[in-house]
Amino acid sequence: MINWRLFGMASMVAGGRARPKSRFVKFEISTTTPLPVGEQVFVCGSHEELGLWKPDGLPLTRVSDDLWAGSALCAPSEPLEFKITRGSWETEETEADGVVPANQRLEPGAADGVVLHTVARWKDRFAGPAPKIAGDFRIHEGMHSAHLRFDRTVIVWLPPSYATHPERRYPVCYLQDGQQVFDPQTSTWGQDWEVDEWCTLLMAAGEMREIIAVGIYSTEDRDLEYNPSLAGKSYARFLVEELKPWVDREYRTDPGAASTSIAGASLGGTLAFWLAWTRPDVFSAAACLSPAFCLRGDCGGLDLVRTATATPDLRLFLYCGQGDPTERELAEGLAEMAILLKQRGFEPGRNLAVVEDREGRHQEAAWARHTGEWLRFLYGIKDGPAGG
Repeated sequence: MINWRLFGMASMVAGGRARPKSRFVKFEISTTTPLPVGEQVFVCGSHEELGLWKPDGLPLTRVSDDLWAGSALCAPSEPLEFKITRGSWETEETEADGVVPANQRLEPGAADGVVLHTVARWKDRFAGPAPKIAGDFRIHEGMHSAHLRFDRTVIVWLPPSYATHPERRYPVCYLQDGQQVFDPQTSTWGQDWEVDEWCTLLMAAGEMREIIAVGIYSTEDRDLEYNPSLAGKSYARFLVEELKPWVDREYRTDPGAASTSIAGASLGGTLAFWLAWTRPDVFSAAACLSPAFCLRGDCGGLDLVRTATATPDLRLFLYCGQGDPTERELAEGLAEMAILLKQRGFEPGRNLAVVEDREGRHQEAAWARHTGEWLRFLYGIKDGPAGG
């Protein structure tokens, strides 16, 4: 609840009558947790000076690490609604229990005053339930890109020997829609791809090499970023020029293309194929689950292979279901892609796997059923114990 403190009358006297003008509203916003240098607090709201609901509408000035201040001139005849953010809707204010509050509201009036308000928590920093992820992992929030609109969360899953063998370096798989990859609590319909469980099982059985798996959360720009003809090139710059170098610095990776793969489902699978095909200097393998190679007249994925002047040296796992109309339509494009790849010299079982699931629907439960298959195909060990 806001505290509104009056400190004057915003009126002009003309002919003995008080005539309202713009009222001066000062915001003093405190935070229960101090914010480090580099952080910023904003007020956004229903008035032009508050950005008309742009999340970074009115930047406040840091008075101290837990106090921020700023002011705006607002129309006295209209109510003023506003919210507090740190610059995006992913970082807006929440109550102590993590619930996003209703808009704060100042009723119409001519009086100047000060809004005193305390932020209990922030949406991106609410301590929810502990992640349900098997094994050792690190969660990195607020990963920034100079090429994309939104910061994002990245989860780095580490193999069993990572802590006990400091001399070893590991292959890396970059997975799109990272919130769907490891944790059912963050995934759609409470079902993740079970990459952590399958890696743990197959590594313990000596059936696959130990790898580092990097899950990259998607944002509300997902449809743009996963489309090569829209913001896909910007997303590629983030992944190749910013995220991968950071992962290679922070973790003991084998950074070469021969040890780096990419995976995704649906549009993420389309993007994974495009990145592997166009950047074989970075990626040598891709797992593409239900990719949109040809959908509703857009056959850009097929055209990419048809018009290529050279064939990259890749290992490709292609999967699609048949259990709903979306999957059946995608399966037609995948079948055409399999033909094109075989014409280009890809051999099933050697550097190409094409898997169909007649019951598979366009959802995480179906993709999870095949996680073990693509992990074995990309990282499998035929003989001997798992190695680095």
